[in-house]
Amino acid sequence: MGNSMDPVHIEHSADTMHVVLEAALGIRDARVLHEKLGTVLAAATAVVVDGSRVERLDAAAMQVLAGFTRAAREHGLAITWQSPSPVLQQAARVLGFESILEMAS
Repeated sequence: MGNSMDPVHIEHSADTMHVVLEAALGIRDARVLHEKLGTVLAAATAVVVDGSRVERLDAAAMQVLAGFTRAAREHGLAITWQSPSPVLQQAARVLGFESILEMAS
């Protein structure tokens, strides 16, 4: 597994990439988050994003998630949100990213 400070952990199982977001995602994490999500796009498989741990995130992290979601869609990859936390759902609503993220409430 990666560094315990990583903002995201990625596991590949069968035909799916599982992306687990950590509790705190901020501007300091944006670069690493972007790089790791780029590896998910390169794998070109379905993606499940577990947002259940997210307790705090800022606009920079949300922009990375929105860009990732948009790029995945452009590459024809299916993204499913698994248990997005209330904080993650509220941030998507407040920042106007609900339609981009396609996160079911």
